[in-house]
Amino acid sequence: MKSNKLIQVKSGIYRKGDIELERIIKSIKANPNIKKAGSIHTFTGIVRDSSLNGKPVVSMKIDSYDELANKSIIDICERLKKEKGIIDIKLVHLKGDFDLSEDLVYVVVASAHRKEGFGVIRKAVEMYKKEIAVWKKENFSDGSSEWIH
Repeated sequence: MKSNKLIQVKSGIYRKGDIELERIIKSIKANPNIKKAGSIHTFTGIVRDSSLNGKPVVSMKIDSYDELANKSIIDICERLKKEKGIIDIKLVHLKGDFDLSEDLVYVVVASAHRKEGFGVIRKAVEMYKKEIAVWKKENFSDGSSEWIH
């Protein structure tokens, strides 16, 4: 059996390809308090084929101010861990160049009950969308592109 140190994952910014969802889930399961959990919830954000205003997207680049983004991500996790019934939470945002349907972000929550876990997943997504220093460059089918914060 692997030691907990080998599968420990910290929430934060990672380069595309440096981490996968399975490793994050294993890290959550390595938490000594996992026996109090009745559910593990996951959210995976992926690249869609259109911008918010409907312009056709063909690819995306994500960049970040890592130090500030990591600080914000850790802060979000710490605040959400205080919610009733939450055992653990990991929030991982990827950066790099992405094609359509590729993973961009993972949120994994272990909770005592499913209702609490679903609620915290939703809160985590809304919080990271507003609070972390991540920029995305959408590349459009007409050859143009646009940076969005």
